[in-house]
Amino acid sequence: MRILLTKRFLAATGKLSPEERAAVDTALSALLATYGRPHVHIGTSVRPLIPPVYELRASRALRIVFVRKADALKMDFVGDHDAVRDYLKNRR
Repeated sequence: MRILLTKRFLAATGKLSPEERAAVDTALSALLATYGRPHVHIGTSVRPLIPPVYELRASRALRIVFVRKADALKMDFVGDHDAVRDYLKNRR
């Protein structure tokens, strides 16, 4: 499984503090190590939003939204709960 980063994701992470970026990196590493093993990735706080769109919790307040592709996980957005809700409303 590969992780792909979109321009939108990179732009959003560029606005994060160093601590938040570290939390995102840690969450992505854990996701890569556990994705595809449901009983394990439940502990990494992965939940379906509107399949194939999923949410990964990076910290108590920070969420990562990704889309499952055939052989990759495409990271598309990072933000707080309200920003994720807005992202889902406007997703194209």
